[in-house]
Formats: sequence, C-alpha cells, structure tokens
Amino acid sequence: MGTIEKRGNSWRVGVQVYDEEGKRRWIRRSLKFNAAMSVSQQRRQAEKALRQLEVDVENGKARPDSSMTVRDLAALWMRRHVDANLSPVTAANYQHMLDCRILPKLGDIPVDKLTTAMLADFMAQIKAEGRITTRMDDAQLKKARRPSDVAKLSADPGRPLSGRTLASYYDVLDTMLDHAVKWEILWRNPMVNVDRPTFRRQRVKYLDDDQAVELLRLLSGVDSLSYRCAVLLALTCGLRLGEVDGLTWADVDFKHCRIDISKALKYTGRSGSFVGETKTVDSERDITLPAGMMALLDETKKQHEDLARLMGDRWRGEGLIVCNWDGAPLHHDTVSKWFRRFTKKHGFDVTFHQLRHTHATLLFANNIDAVAVASRMGHKDASTTLRIYAHALKRRDADSAAAMQTILDRATAQPDAQEDAGPDK
Repeated sequence: MGTIEKRGNSWRVGVQVYDEEGKRRWIRRSLKFNAAMSVSQQRRQAEKALRQLEVDVENGKARPDSSMTVRDLAALWMRRHVDANLSPVTAANYQHMLDCRILPKLGDIPVDKLTTAMLADFMAQIKAEGRITTRMDDAQLKKARRPSDVAKLSADPGRPLSGRTLASYYDVLDTMLDHAVKWEILWRNPMVNVDRPTFRRQRVKYLDDDQAVELLRLLSGVDSLSYRCAVLLALTCGLRLGEVDGLTWADVDFKHCRIDISKALKYTGRSGSFVGETKTVDSERDITLPAGMMALLDETKKQHEDLARLMGDRWRGEGLIVCNWDGAPLHHDTVSKWFRRFTKKHGFDVTFHQLRHTHATLLFANNIDAVAVASRMGHKDASTTLRIYAHALKRRDADSAAAMQTILDRATAQPDAQEDAGPDK
C-alpha cells in the first residue's frame, strides 16, 4: 500500500512493508518541487515518484526507515569486519579516527539520513580544524620535558591536517558505508560523490654511498651489539623496524647466510607490544645476508650466550637478536629513538625507516634489477618498488644518456685514413 502526502511546501511518498519480525514499517521519500509548478503537476510527479519507490522496494533498493545511527554502524563494522579481518594495529588506527572526529560529529545521525552534502561538509570541516594534539599535559609526565622539546612545541602550536590524513578519514567513512550497503543497511553509499582528498607523496629521504659508509664507520664505535645489528639489518637488508625487533636467532640460517622474515613486533595502546604478522603477505620473505652482517650476528649471538651463562637467572633472554642488556624485549620504538639521537649527534638527518629507503636506493644505484629489489624489500611487485624509488633511477638514466652520447660521438668522428682508402687492389 502506497501513500502520497502534501506537507507544506513539500511532498512525501511512502510504501508500507513488513519486516522480518512481522512488524509494519514504512519506507518513505521526501520530495521538493519548483514553486512555479502547479499543485496538479506536483501531484503527478509525486505519483511517478511513488511508482519508482514501489519498484525500488520490490528490487531491494529501498528499505524501511532505520533507527541505526552512524555510531551503531561503526560499532557493528569494527566488530564484524575490522576486528575479525584486519591487524590489531589497523583496527586501533580506525578506532582512533572514529573516536577523534567521525563519531563526535556524525555519530548520532541516523545512517539513512546521511547525505553527500553532509559528508562533504564534514570533510571540509575537519580540514579547516587542523590537527588535534595527543601530547600529555606536563602534570601527567613522569619526567619534565627537555628545553629543546618545549621550544619545538611552542614553535609549532598547531598544523593543518595533511592531505594523507584527510584521505584516510575519507577511506574509513567510504569503506564503512560500503559495508552498510553490502549488509543491506543502506541501498547506496552517499560517500560515492564526495571527492577524495588528493595529496602529494613526500619525496623519499635516503643516504648516498658516502653518507652510508660514514654512518657505518661511526656505528662501529657503538657499544651495544644489538643496536648495531638493528641498524645493519635495516641498511643492508631493507628491514622495517618491526621486522628487526621481531627477529630471533631461530630465524637466522648461519650455514647458508640467509634470514627468514615472517613476523614483526607491533604495538597498540590497548594491547601494548606483541609479535604479529608482517605488514603484508608479500612482506614474508627469505633473503641472503652479506658476509659482514653475518659476522656481526655471529659476534652478537656469542655475546648473548656468554651473558646468559654469567647472569644465570637474571638473564631474561627470549632468543631475540635485538634486545635489552639482560635479554629482555625492548619497547617497540626504543631503537628508533636511540637512532634519532645518534644521527642527530653526528650530523645526519635520517630516521631509522629511511635506512630501508637507503637500502633500495643503493641497490638500484649498483644496477640491481627492480624485480630483485622488490623481492628483497617485500613488495608485491616491481611496479611498487619503481614507483617509490623512481629517484634512484636518475643515476642510471644519466648512464643511459652517456651511452647514447658514445653512439653520437662515433657517428660524428672522422673515419680512419685506412678506412678511406679502402682495400688494396
């Protein structure tokens, strides 16, 4: 049964249906027409809209009015899809974005009332707001901030949201509403016609050959063999920090000079540090180590064995390559913070993760093909590697130009006198 109602300056059409529990529910649509149209013309358009609504109901493209809010949908999406299928780190990031901006602004809105204009306004609003600080108040800190940190905070009171972060908020909403369509909560995703924020990828930072050599020379003076192993594993093998922190001696094949990367140390505020899967399936790999890396690993393993004998019950080792002085696991970002202080002290502007970029760049500079580099980096295919490290091909491009110049030089050179004379007669 369908109805048509005139409500002031607008019209509403509705179709009555029965839900799965046998309760009568209404599916309605509101209509607005040009004021210049007569009432009879508006009614004819309303009758047309009602017939279309009946067709949509029949085809499952329209459903009863729902009391589900965006907050309800978010909880369902996190439980049914995110927590069940994605890594805890990804789930924590999604929950942060929901709690930080999406739910405070959109949480109480019924899902079926969301419009494209509403969502476009939301994206514009969070772009204008800028970043929300997550730093703790001074009173909550165990140690007072260093003067350099205080100066840095005061010099940078609030920055706008980056294009990458805006795109992440867009993706969370878009994916969540896509699942609402899949689960037949909505018949269309209102995010479809909202423009996804664009952003320019930052240029990859890396060390050149001379800088890498100088860094390795300085690193030889570091007392901690674990820290030295961590840096060399990133620089000579292209490992991520989590992959380095998760490595155990059981992953090292000393006979064949190879190492198995099949897990990584991860962290969330809710669960703390834990060992989980690598970033992607393709990140699981088995790679060959250079002789110098193997020598350092061998020295470090012997040191750990000696310490375990000397310390007895005080040794808390779990077989980790990179660990604390007593063998206990390090906090997930301890090595990264130490490396930042180390490089700053010696005049290098590079993070721990940028050692991975340096590894790939140096391989390309030494004419290692893209497929081999991709395999070593744990990328799905060579196109990903080439896109990220396109800068590394400039040196090889210059070599290509030099090769072409050789051809040009030969073409413009004067032939030898012997060649001019031709063969003897």
